[in-house]
Amino acid sequence: MPRYALTSIAAAALVLAGCSLAPMTPEAERVQVVASPPSGCTPAGRIEVSATSGFAMVKRNQLRVKDELETLARQEAAKIAANTISPREAPSVDGHQSFEAWRCTR
Repeated sequence: MPRYALTSIAAAALVLAGCSLAPMTPEAERVQVVASPPSGCTPAGRIEVSATSGFAMVKRNQLRVKDELETLARQEAAKIAANTISPREAPSVDGHQSFEAWRCTR
């Protein structure tokens, strides 16, 4: 493989390791994230999301992966008219996480 191809792949991996790939939509901005299931809210469903945890042998920053998973979950919650989400567990090392979605009066 030509040297410039390896350099390009390495540069792309480093960029992906630091970037968030999921932009926040206006609808998702209105979805609140809480640490535990809220009281007085109606369950709206379960949300499963996944994000790229790395590229080749380069791992992404785990905080950025966590943030991206949260953003994706907020986007999915907005699609089902939920306004609050709570994580069911911590993000997995391979970039998966599930959330509970809720409809809460504010």
